[in-house]
Amino acid sequence: MSVPASTEEGKSAIVLRLGSLLALGAALVAGAVPATLALLSRRHLYGLAAGSRSVVATEGLLVAAGAVLGLLAFLCYRRAFGHLRHTDPWLAPVSLTCLIGSVGAIAVIVAGALVSGGSSAVTDCLGGRSTHALACLRSADPTTGYLVVAGFWLVWVGAVGLCVGLILSGRHFRRRAVVVGGILYAVLVVDVLVPFAGTLAAVPGTTEALVLAPFAAVAAPLLVYVGTPSSRPSSG
Repeated sequence: MSVPASTEEGKSAIVLRLGSLLALGAALVAGAVPATLALLSRRHLYGLAAGSRSVVATEGLLVAAGAVLGLLAFLCYRRAFGHLRHTDPWLAPVSLTCLIGSVGAIAVIVAGALVSGGSSAVTDCLGGRSTHALACLRSADPTTGYLVVAGFWLVWVGAVGLCVGLILSGRHFRRRAVVVGGILYAVLVVDVLVPFAGTLAAVPGTTEALVLAPFAAVAAPLLVYVGTPSSRPSSG
């Protein structure tokens, strides 16, 4: 016996809200907190030194923790889109891209854990500077460096599908905030490409490209959470 559409929509809304909270947590843990730590270490506050082994290890743990939250968010979003597949065939491939993003998040988790217990070669290469961080990592620990690169691109593919899925879900629920959240995720997806390239080599404009990223990373899941209906009345 098939499940009524209203029931599937209700399940989708619940999991979509949970996924947005997890995505918000991932943005704060892997973005806002490491950025604050980097700012404090650059100013040598609270005994922190930029590029020191303790700071690099802490940032690695934060990235891994954020990736765990991101993994859970991808799984929630995938399930939410799965509940609405009967309404839009495009949500089926979108669910697959979320699964790809989950694999990427696992790669980032492993890489972050390896960095947190890595050798001093990475910190020696950094020399107190965060530029070319990935290039230093690939030079000192090629396996971890390749994991980061692979994880980034898999997560990026998953994020592209996530944007499409949120826009389609917002149209289904007739909630503009969810659609706008999907558009903001799309802005973030484009915005992170330049800074990521800047971690590999000198790329002009990386600082300017980061201006929108923190706003989009926090505002997008907030809009999805606020915009997603808490319940869906049955039709008829």
